[in-house]
Amino acid sequence: MGPDEFIATLRKGGLAAAYFLRGPDRFLHQECREAVRAAIPEESRAWCLTEIEFESGRLEEELQAAQQVPMLGGHSFFLISDTEDFKHAGEEDTEALAAYLERPSPYATVIFFAVEPDRRRKFIQLLERKTTLVEMRPLSVRQAAAWAEEFLHRSGIEVDAGLAETIAAKFLPGASSRDPNPQGVNLLWMRTELEKLITALADRTRLEPSDLQIIAGFQEEHEVGKMLRAIAERRCAEALQFLRSLVAGKVAETLLLWSIGDLFRQALKSTGPAGYGGGWGRQSNPYATWEIAPVAKRRYTHKELLRALTLVHQADLGIKSSWKDSTILLEFLVWQITAAPEVAAKAPR
Repeated sequence: MGPDEFIATLRKGGLAAAYFLRGPDRFLHQECREAVRAAIPEESRAWCLTEIEFESGRLEEELQAAQQVPMLGGHSFFLISDTEDFKHAGEEDTEALAAYLERPSPYATVIFFAVEPDRRRKFIQLLERKTTLVEMRPLSVRQAAAWAEEFLHRSGIEVDAGLAETIAAKFLPGASSRDPNPQGVNLLWMRTELEKLITALADRTRLEPSDLQIIAGFQEEHEVGKMLRAIAERRCAEALQFLRSLVAGKVAETLLLWSIGDLFRQALKSTGPAGYGGGWGRQSNPYATWEIAPVAKRRYTHKELLRALTLVHQADLGIKSSWKDSTILLEFLVWQITAAPEVAAKAPR
């Protein structure tokens, strides 16, 4: 299961006897810990929640404590973690774990945490086989959107599911200059921006599309969109001005190149002046690429759209050559795309 399913199970009840939370997303590890705490009534936490830092040779003693009926009844949680991912678990610890998992306590849930465990070790293999495995991998956009809805709800703010997905998609690492390789939504980054947004909304109880300009990622999209619209309308001087401003603002040149290429890819796929339609607020976001693509389709011939993609590919190869100035290559690319074909054809290579 994933961390979202684990947290949902905590809230609904029906927990398994033992879990192994394994994976590299440390923020999700902390979220799951907080969810465990939240699942226990505050007045019961002192005797129903035990957090243990693993020490080799002591696991049998810790698991014996899990067999005890908790004070004043209820259900106990034992959270067992190790900064070295149980690297030093010995044969004695493995035997103690195996014995416990054969007859787990009906009064407790034991949860083991590891970030990058060595899966060749017997102790880790036992956890993987005999407990409920929770993969601590970054969430998909849909999963992260559900997380955002819940996070905002706890602060008294409601948000449409579609708008929550739009927010989550902005925090894919590859969606900005922070990381060119998307690997799942960055929840820590998203939570930080949502906290700022909650503060800015003051007493309001509903999030609207227009509020998203407060979030840094959407501000960046707005500025990149200005450059793309100028390119789509073949306004070379303005496009270059926006490009230089973005580069000066430390927006990654690779992101700018990708955005230009995406504009022409979408223009080639666009079926009409209305663009793609659908989704939240698409009539009110003139700087989104799917809104700008139909403009480019009207202003460029099909041959010119294909040529633009070829030029983007050439610029990409040039930027990857460390001896070339990537900003100059980008400026030259914008000029080549927006200039009349007969003018651009005479440009020196």
